[in-house]
Amino acid sequence: MPEKIVYTLNVQVAGGPKLPAPTITLEVDAYDKILVNIEKSASDKTVELQPSTTAGQVQFLMITASDYKSLSYKVNSGSDIFQLDAPHLLIGKGAIKMLDEAPAQLLFSNSSSTQDAAIEILVGRDATP
Repeated sequence: MPEKIVYTLNVQVAGGPKLPAPTITLEVDAYDKILVNIEKSASDKTVELQPSTTAGQVQFLMITASDYKSLSYKVNSGSDIFQLDAPHLLIGKGAIKMLDEAPAQLLFSNSSSTQDAAIEILVGRDATP
């Protein structure tokens, strides 16, 4: 029986338009909720997202943090660096492909020399590729 990730999104420009999206239910075979601490001055701390590197398994990825001033991450062994300057939310296989065909690992870095950061990740994926 599939798991269900339910999300609602509303975006509004102050004093401007509001763009609501309908409530959507995304069915996935499995999900993982990951909470990890990224120590101050850490470089490329590896977080495992899925057990294999099969393309198209990850369908939902949300990354939030306790601090958005000094965090960045790379995907798998890639060289692109993504600044975690706000929550990151990717929904659907097409959005996930912008990171990588098969995101198996995220490598986090924390440039702060004084403060650790808590990272929370929610991954929804197909468990039967």
